[in-house]
Amino acid sequence: MPTSKDTDKEKVKCTFCGSGFLVQGIGRHEKACKLRTADQKADSRLSQAHFCLISLQMLGKNALARLVQPRERDERDRDNNPGASSRKQGQRQDPSPDHYYPEPGPPPSPGPNLADSDEQSEDEEENSAPTPASRASVEIKRIFHPHSCRPPIFQSFSDYAASNISESAAPVDPTPWKPFRTRLDFEVAEFCELAMLNTEMTDTLIKLVRRCGNNIKNFTIENHAELDKLWELSSYKCTKFVEDSITVPYKDEERTFKTHTRPIWDWVLSLVQDPLLAPCFVWDAEKAYRYDGDTYIRFCHEPWTADALWAAQSALPKHPLAKPVGLIIYADKSKLSTFGTEKAYPVIARIANIRVHIRNSTQFGGGQIVGHQPVVKEDAKENNKAAFSTFKNVVWHTAFWKLLESIEHHSKTGSWTKCGDEVLRWLWPMILILASDYEEACVMALIRGLQALYPCPICFVPWQDQSNILNKHPQRSQQDSEMKLQQARACRTAAEREEILKDNSLRDAENVFWRIANSDPHKACSFDRLHAYGGLWTDHIFAQIKLRVLEKGRPAIIKIDEQMSSMPRWRGLNHFDGVMNITFNDGSKNEDIAKMMLFVAHNVLVDAAGVKLLQFLRSFLELNMYVSLEVHTTDTIHAGEHELTVFSEVAKAYIDACQGTEEYGKKNWNFPKIHSHQHVFDDIRNKGASRNFGTKISESMHGPIRNIYHRLTNFKNVTPQLIKHDHRRAVGLFIREQLDLLDAPDDTDCPEDLDVLSNILVGSKQKAVPFTVLEEKMPGDVAFTRFRVRFGDFLSDFLQAHNYNLPNGKRIRFEKDDLVYYDHLGNWTSSADYLRCNPSFHGQSRYDAALVKTTDGHIFVQLIYMFCCKVEKKVHPFALVLPLDIRALTRKDRLLRTYRLQAKPRKSSEFISAHTIIRGVLLAPDFDNFGEYLIVDIADTDISLRLKKLYPDRFLQ
Repeated sequence: MPTSKDTDKEKVKCTFCGSGFLVQGIGRHEKACKLRTADQKADSRLSQAHFCLISLQMLGKNALARLVQPRERDERDRDNNPGASSRKQGQRQDPSPDHYYPEPGPPPSPGPNLADSDEQSEDEEENSAPTPASRASVEIKRIFHPHSCRPPIFQSFSDYAASNISESAAPVDPTPWKPFRTRLDFEVAEFCELAMLNTEMTDTLIKLVRRCGNNIKNFTIENHAELDKLWELSSYKCTKFVEDSITVPYKDEERTFKTHTRPIWDWVLSLVQDPLLAPCFVWDAEKAYRYDGDTYIRFCHEPWTADALWAAQSALPKHPLAKPVGLIIYADKSKLSTFGTEKAYPVIARIANIRVHIRNSTQFGGGQIVGHQPVVKEDAKENNKAAFSTFKNVVWHTAFWKLLESIEHHSKTGSWTKCGDEVLRWLWPMILILASDYEEACVMALIRGLQALYPCPICFVPWQDQSNILNKHPQRSQQDSEMKLQQARACRTAAEREEILKDNSLRDAENVFWRIANSDPHKACSFDRLHAYGGLWTDHIFAQIKLRVLEKGRPAIIKIDEQMSSMPRWRGLNHFDGVMNITFNDGSKNEDIAKMMLFVAHNVLVDAAGVKLLQFLRSFLELNMYVSLEVHTTDTIHAGEHELTVFSEVAKAYIDACQGTEEYGKKNWNFPKIHSHQHVFDDIRNKGASRNFGTKISESMHGPIRNIYHRLTNFKNVTPQLIKHDHRRAVGLFIREQLDLLDAPDDTDCPEDLDVLSNILVGSKQKAVPFTVLEEKMPGDVAFTRFRVRFGDFLSDFLQAHNYNLPNGKRIRFEKDDLVYYDHLGNWTSSADYLRCNPSFHGQSRYDAALVKTTDGHIFVQLIYMFCCKVEKKVHPFALVLPLDIRALTRKDRLLRTYRLQAKPRKSSEFISAHTIIRGVLLAPDFDNFGEYLIVDIADTDISLRLKKLYPDRFLQ
């Protein structure tokens, strides 16, 4: 019998896919589903045409045209007719479909680069625009790669956002837990694996489960041995690891190493052909633009909106079903044992065509370990020898071939594959991104590394010029590296060979990526934000700040720690009680210290060199902000490149200021982490936002590997044991995804103690209080003087301004005993932003600030009191606030680019509608000037960009 809860949550069917959804979520789903269905229909028509071509090629071209075109043309006319009743408001497509869907022809003979880029139609499409009348609702223009034969799309921003939401279909398998006999069997097995229970603990748990519960008949596992067997039977659900071996000569001996890999093409197919993941794949490169009122500005975020996949699709045959499959590869050693004597060397892969919320996750379809590289043991006799270093590189590339071998042929000929959406596509795998730290990038690119003449894996920057970011240098390329290696190997003497290789900083080895078409390793190597910023801050800028503070003595050290402890708490930022005597290995904690340090140290490092160091820090933070943006436009990339120029200049100014001092002048700033910034915006243009090619998401997967080592292995021959449990976790994750879909939880409802009021989420409800109680609680606070009278006047004006009728047609006058029905807004959110107005938060009062939109522009306010008032059955949220004025620039503010606010007198408090609050603002107190605050504008990218837009000329010299 259904419960009352079940009957309250009736489901309605989607018009397009027929799946059932709750009323609250059907609108968002149908937006995404309609756009996705249109894309799949286009690909499906082309797929059907290709099948007809193969089957009926003996009938001749005209006969085939008669068979294929009538139904196809009718569907295209219906889909592309601007006046069709099913057309979404604000979406327009080109009404000439024949230009985009040519008569199907036979696929060209396969090859890696069979066609030059066909850009003929692109110029016309980029210049096309919606009519002036429709521009208000048409904000986004999408131009697909010419090879896709897809028309450009014009749509509203809300429709574009909906098209990026991947709604999963219902699971195909109604019993995904099999070969486990029951679902309960699987869930207990899943718990044991996730909790990393050993054999004894697993047996104990099974015995306890079997002793209790009314559903004991659904639990059939007897012991750990049976559980182990069930995991083995389930292993087919995910691509299995294959053990192999390689032999590499070194000096006079042959050394053999074991390799463990999932054949990467098998792994790719397991995702591509999965019907649950099908809505998450994007197959065509596109150029996306947003209309800003005057012109279309290009933006990029996902890899398919950037240039590299566009170029990759241009290199494929001119066939509408030829699609690039971009692989993202990460590899790095991981210390397993406490002293680092035992190591793992995982290789993690992702598919760039999958949407980022899946791709960058650890769920099915996200990052997965696809191999373990052999670890060459260090040899004291051979370490630091060039021949041994080359040997280790050869081992790496020889072993990596075992992983990539299965895609070599497909990268050059393509592979016709029926995807999870039942559409046949011609897939061409390629290595799009190599995500790694600097040391690993040198191995991947086969260059000589830190001590080389040209230590960059991407360009030929001389080692002594790395700190000069503005100097451009020739780019490395696969073609050039192959040619140089051939020239070196053609030399008669070892000395001549070494001279050529040394002059180009190359190793005497063949790069495994050369064997995969369209996979230049120098182009695939990417900027690593985690290590470039984390390392530059921790080991260099922060180290310099600490040295200068220590030089000033104990009072300066205490002042830094006390001021850091006094910084307000903010959601998304770690809070620190002190930083001078502690260190962190956590990259996110170090990043948060960097964000706070500018506002903590500005009144301590006041000497000329100290100010230059803080200017260096400010530019470092600005650059980090631009690089971390999740959506880039042409404008933000140009602004980031301008900041890169500033960064180079302030870095040079600080380095010059340190010359002649023994403590600071000996610091060497020529290192790869600072030089790598030169390539970051090229990477963004080519690969999308930095989260697509960073190492942070993959490095986080080292933790489970270490946990498996410590809790589930016997510390002997550990790699097979690591692989066994990693595979079980992957299988468990695959089953869990399907179970969660079967359960179809309703995650669109708000918690019961929250009310949604337009753009805000109201926190836990409190009791109504009379005005007398409220005023008595604040006897000495002038902000609450004549509270009820002032609020009555404000509410009357507010209701009239928003076309609400006044109660009984009269202005509101509250009496002392009237009740104010209010919700205490302990926290509310717009996107991921929380505001707090709380007299005791973590033992301290917290009254956040906010940016508010008024009829005269934008102002900053500090929250004093937040409440709701009910007028004729409608609840209105309000706030009592204290306005903050933005101060004129001081010399320090101009140098450090800080925004200074000053609070008005407390008696200047006023009321606002909470709906006018745009977002919260983190304020750091100016510790030397009471009542003045500095906006922490680098707390997140949104507030930083908003302030730049509000005050574009504030820091112009």
